[in-house]
Formats: sequence, C-alpha cells, structure tokens
Amino acid sequence: MRHNKTHLALAALLLLAACRTEPRPDDVLDPETMAAVMADAYLLEGYNAVETEYRFDTLSPRVMQAYDDLLARHGVDREALGRSLAYYTTHPEHYRPIMDSALARIDRSEAAAAADTLPPPDWESQE
Repeated sequence: MRHNKTHLALAALLLLAACRTEPRPDDVLDPETMAAVMADAYLLEGYNAVETEYRFDTLSPRVMQAYDDLLARHGVDREALGRSLAYYTTHPEHYRPIMDSALARIDRSEAAAAADTLPPPDWESQE
C-alpha cells in the first residue's frame, strides 16, 4: 500500500511539473500579433500560388519584398518572426490558439470579400 502511495505522489508531482507553463519571452511576438502575421502570410502564400501558377519561387526578389512589406505593416522584422516561430512551434499549447485565431481571421476576410461582390447582372432587362 505504501508503495502505491509513493507512486501516486510521484505521478502527481510529475503531472504538476508538466502542466507548469513558462512565461513568453519578451522578444517573442504576442499571440495577437503572431496570429495577424500568420493570417496575412497564409493569404500572401495563396496569392503567390495563384499569381505564379503554383510555381514555388518563394525566394524570388518579388516574393521576398512582399513578405518584407507584410512584416513592416505589422511592425515586425524577420528575426522577431523567426524567434516567435521557434518559440511557438515548441510550445504547442500556445501555438494552437494562435493558429485557430489566424484561421478565423482568414475566414472573416473571405466572408467580407464574398459580401462585397457585385450582384449578378440582370440579363433579362438588357434584352
């Protein structure tokens, strides 16, 4: 019986240690900014795929400039994005909500774009 209590106490201690979350480093983007950058990056990837007919020339000067412009709009540089990606991908408990938020932003953008479409032409009135 005493052996089981020791194992149970050790398991509880390990569980508590595993659940402990460390604070986000100051040089890592906050979740809101990271989600906004990721959403815009996904949209840019989609645009580039269509514009380049799915040729993956992601290192072309035009594409790199588009990414630099995207980061500048968010007040972020490549190094900060790299640090943030490294941090969040090794902390999935923080990364999942960011990706969920990024996808929600994309869905809202698509819905807004769809709502802003022109109505179909009234072909019957032109006869």
